[in-house]
Amino acid sequence: MTDTSPSEEFVRGQEAERERFAEYLAHFEAGSRRMADEAESEESRVYQTTIANSMNAMRRAIKGGFHWQDGWREK
Repeated sequence: MTDTSPSEEFVRGQEAERERFAEYLAHFEAGSRRMADEAESEESRVYQTTIANSMNAMRRAIKGGFHWQDGWREK
């Protein structure tokens, strides 16, 4: 029978890649929040805030702390 469980090296690689991507998202979240603070129009502020909130949600999802529909795990 074939062992289908991932190797430790594979798991470590996935975790490292998640961390790198989470850092990338945090960087762009911070930039969008800064641009929202500096926005000259309400439309621009809302747009940048929406991007920042999206980056935050994706980062949390990647790290396992958020899902747009948490109830899915209970089904």
